[in-house]
Amino acid sequence: MNPEKKLTLSKITLNRPQQKIGLPPKITLNKQLDSRPQSSKIDIQSVNINWLVDNIQQENKLEWIQKCYVFFKDWTQNTECNDQCKEQILKQSIQLIDFNDLQVRLYAIKAALFGFTTLNLLDLLFQKQAKPLLRRPKSGSKIQEQLPSLLYQPQQILAILQKTAQLSNENVFLNLINDNSLSFVLFRILKLFTQLPKDQATTSQQLPYLNLIFIIIKNIANNQKEAQKLLQPTYIQLIDNYLHSFPYDQTFEKDLLNLYTTITATLRNLANENNSVEMYLQNGIIKKLVISMVNYSNNYELILNTLRIMSKMSLSKECCEYFLQSTEAMQNISSFFKTYQTNIYIIIRASFLLANMTTYFEGIRQLIYYKFNQFGDILKCFDYYWTKEINPQQLNQIDQFSQSRAAWDFQILQSEKDIDALIRIIRLIANILTIEQIGLDILKNYSNEYRILISKLLKLLQKNTIITKQQEIISCTLSCLSNLTFYEKQTFLNDFEYKNIKYELITTLGHFIIQNEDQEICCDGLRVLSNLSRQKDLIKQIMKSRISEGVIVLLDSNSREVVYYCLGVILNLLQDQDFKKKENINIIDYITQVLNDCTTNENDIANLGLKCLILLLDSNLNQEYANKIETAVQTFGNVCDQVLKVKENNELSNTRQLINQIINNIPEEGYPCMQPNCGRKFKSQMELQIHINRRHKL
Repeated sequence: MNPEKKLTLSKITLNRPQQKIGLPPKITLNKQLDSRPQSSKIDIQSVNINWLVDNIQQENKLEWIQKCYVFFKDWTQNTECNDQCKEQILKQSIQLIDFNDLQVRLYAIKAALFGFTTLNLLDLLFQKQAKPLLRRPKSGSKIQEQLPSLLYQPQQILAILQKTAQLSNENVFLNLINDNSLSFVLFRILKLFTQLPKDQATTSQQLPYLNLIFIIIKNIANNQKEAQKLLQPTYIQLIDNYLHSFPYDQTFEKDLLNLYTTITATLRNLANENNSVEMYLQNGIIKKLVISMVNYSNNYELILNTLRIMSKMSLSKECCEYFLQSTEAMQNISSFFKTYQTNIYIIIRASFLLANMTTYFEGIRQLIYYKFNQFGDILKCFDYYWTKEINPQQLNQIDQFSQSRAAWDFQILQSEKDIDALIRIIRLIANILTIEQIGLDILKNYSNEYRILISKLLKLLQKNTIITKQQEIISCTLSCLSNLTFYEKQTFLNDFEYKNIKYELITTLGHFIIQNEDQEICCDGLRVLSNLSRQKDLIKQIMKSRISEGVIVLLDSNSREVVYYCLGVILNLLQDQDFKKKENINIIDYITQVLNDCTTNENDIANLGLKCLILLLDSNLNQEYANKIETAVQTFGNVCDQVLKVKENNELSNTRQLINQIINNIPEEGYPCMQPNCGRKFKSQMELQIHINRRHKL
C-alpha cells in the first residue's frame, strides 16, 4: 500500500514520511523564572541641597544617599545651588559606591550616574583638551555656569561602570533593584552616545564604556521584572542602534567583538519574555541576527548568543521566513554541523532552528540537501553524538570550544547532554526526508549510509525503552525510521546482515506499539511497521514475532489515530495468504465493530476497514461472518446515503462505492465440505453429497 504523501498531521495518511508538524520540543533559552529575584518599589521623598550638605556625614547613609539620588534625578528642578555644594554631594556619592551595605551602594551608583549625565557628558568623556565644564544657563539668564573640572574626569565614570558591572553579576544586588531607574540612566547615556561621530578615534574611545553599560543591562535583564520593563520599543531601538553599527577596524576589532557579544547576550536574556518575538520583529533585531550569522560565523560566543536568540525566535513562522531570506546565513548555519561538530551547545541550537524552519518551509530542506550539500555533514554529526551516547569510550576528544565559554554561559548550559543534541539532529533529518526526491536519492546513491542510519536508530530504540522518561528520543527516532522506511519497497536481497537488522527492528517495535502509556509513540511505531509490512519477506517475521496479533487487538483502541494505523498494517498483511487464512475470523470481528463505531466524519478509517474486508471476501468465508460483514457495511452505507442526499461529498461517494463492491461480492450461502484440507462450498446439500462421494469416498 503506497498512498500519496502529505506534510500535515491533521490529515492522517498511511505509509508516508511523518514530518513532525507541531513544532519540535522547545529549547528553553535558560529562562529560570523561579531564580530571578523579585523586588518591591520604595517611595523616597525629594529634598533640597541644603539638607544634603548639612547631613553629609550622618550615620544613616541609606537615607542620605536615597535623597541624594532623587536630587540628581530631578536635577533640573534644583537650580538654586552653588558649585561647591554640588561637588560635595557628588564626591560623597562616589565614595559611597564602596560602602559595605549593598543597598547604599546601589543608590550611590544611581546617584553618581544621574549626576554625571546632568553635565555635558560627551564633552567630559571625549574632549581632547581639559577645559572647564559649562552648564546650561538658568531660565532667563545668558550666563553659563562654570563647574569645577578636577572632579569630573573620564576615569571616574569608567570606574563607576566597572564596579556596577561587577555588582550586577550578583543575584543579591539584582534583588535590590526596585525600579527601572538604573536601566533608565544607562539608556540615557546610550542615547547621548548616539550623537557621537563613528570615526575611528571616537569609536575606539567609546567602546569600553559601551561594553560595560551593556554588561550591566545584560545582567539586569536576568531579573524578570526589570526585563519586562526593558522590552519596550525605545530601549530595543537603542540596542539595535549599537549592534553591527560601527565600521570595522583592526585596531579595535577585539573591543568591537566584545561589544557585539555582550549586546547579543543582552538580547538573549530579553528573549525569554513572552512579547520578545513581536518586539524583535518590529524593531529590526531579527535583521541584525542575520548579519551576525553572515559576518561573524567564526566567532564562537557571538554565534552561540545569536543562535540562542534565533532558536527562540524560530517558534514564529514569520521569523523563520525572515531568516530564510538570507541564503548565506542559512548556509553558514548548515555548515556548523562540520565546523562546530564537537560543540554540543552550537549543534543543539542549529539543529533546533533548522528543524523548525524545515517544518515550515519545504525550500530550506532542498537547500540543505542540494545547494548547500550539507546532509552528509549532518549525518556525520549524528554519528559523533550517537557514538558518544552508545559507545562513549570510543571518543577521547576534548571540546575545546566548551573550555572557552564564559563562566555565566557554562552554568546555564552545563545541564545539556549528548542525548539532547541527538534528539534535535534526528528531528532535522526526519524533516529533510519528507521530500520524496531526497529520500529516493539517498536510497539509490547512499544505500550504505541509509542502512547504517537505520541500524543506529535501532540501537537508540533498544537503549531507550522507558517511555515515561525517554519519550522525546523514542518519538523522534520512530518518526525518522518511519520516514526512512517509506522509500524502501523491498529489502536489499543479498544483504543478510541488513535483513537481520529489519527482523530485530520488528521485534523491538512490539515494545512501543503494544503499550498504553503513550498513544503518540504507539502511532509512530505503527507507521514504521506499516512501511515494513509492505515487504513480503518481512510479513513472515511480523507474524512470527506475534506483533500482528497485538495490532489486531489494538483495533479496539479509543484512539482514532491508533485504529487508523492498525488498519493500515493489517491491510498490508492481508496480502499474505497465510496471514489471511490464520487471522480472518478474528479480524472480521474487530473491523465490523470499527465500522459500527464510525461516523461519516471518519470515512478515512472506514475506507481502510472496507478495503480490508474486500481482501477477506472469498468462497471459503463462513456464512455467519459473511452475514456479519453484510450487516455492518449496509448499516454504514445507509448513514452515508443520508448525508449524500443532503449534499454532494466526493469522499463519501468513494466510500459508498467500496460498500457496493463488498455487497456485490459477498458469497452466497452454501454448504462447505468439512473434509480435511478441502473447504469447497456448494449451492445445495445434494451437490455437496455428490462431491463427497466422488472425491472423498474410496
